[in-house]
Amino acid sequence: MSADLARVRVVVVSWNSAGLVGRAVASVPPPARVVVVDNASADGSAAAAARAGAAVLRLGSNSGFGPACNRGAGRVADLPDADALLFLNPDAVLVDPPASLAALLAELDADPRVAAAAPALEGDGQEAFQLRRLPTLGALAREAFLVNRLLPRNRGFLRERYLDRDRTAPFDVEQPAAAALLVRREAFETVGGFEPAFAPAWFEDVDLSAKLLESGYRIRFVPAARASHVGGTTMRALPYDDYLPLYTRNLLLYLRRHAGAPTRGAARLLLAAGALLRLVLLPFVRGDHARPEAARAFLRVLRGLLGLGFRSALLPGGG
Repeated sequence: MSADLARVRVVVVSWNSAGLVGRAVASVPPPARVVVVDNASADGSAAAAARAGAAVLRLGSNSGFGPACNRGAGRVADLPDADALLFLNPDAVLVDPPASLAALLAELDADPRVAAAAPALEGDGQEAFQLRRLPTLGALAREAFLVNRLLPRNRGFLRERYLDRDRTAPFDVEQPAAAALLVRREAFETVGGFEPAFAPAWFEDVDLSAKLLESGYRIRFVPAARASHVGGTTMRALPYDDYLPLYTRNLLLYLRRHAGAPTRGAARLLLAAGALLRLVLLPFVRGDHARPEAARAFLRVLRGLLGLGFRSALLPGGG
């Protein structure tokens, strides 16, 4: 690969992101090209993207994040093929764009086994959010039993989120967030891109990372490249009692694809214990969500863990 930015296609998936997507598109340095895949937004997102100079694919329905990314990575009229794909959230913008994109490309140039490179995300909470190891029972247990809430700097959490590493130098990671992620097209196509089964969202980027690592590729964190990220804009717009069952369902789907039966069984027990613990504490502890909504969320999670289906308005037919 060369550092020629013309070989980069930036893929942005928009869903009611009219107030953000224009900034994301404008942050991409030419001659890199941008395609915005609009998931049937009702707020003029597609028009905002077009005004900012992006090619726009308007979908007739909300296909979800992963399938829309796959559409943007494929053949697009009037756009040349690209050797590298930068997946960029509409609430993210590149900082010092030419230098950041060149730094990401240089990491792919340095080793053909490097399939993906992630810039450092800037913004409130991004240091702890962006980099993670792939899901483990230890991580699920710390979350289920509120260890991360009570002891936010516990050793397990610091290791899981790479907070025990020097963030001023590049290093290999297992799972960077796809809010801003440059992926070698050849590797992306080799592993089949984003898995549509995770639609509409969550864990498709974790699954992609796992597939790349299982195929012998490496993933790099590149602090010389930077992007600002608001984060959580989609999640905050969704009812918690729809989001949490879907998130749990997709976590189990991920484990079904990448973990053995004993791990999957233990994960179900941990998730059930976490939901029950939160239900017990709900009358006494003020959480992040209204109590009735939180109670419905935990009960829907338990219902799904019992094999009765994960009810969520975000799933086709409500789950």
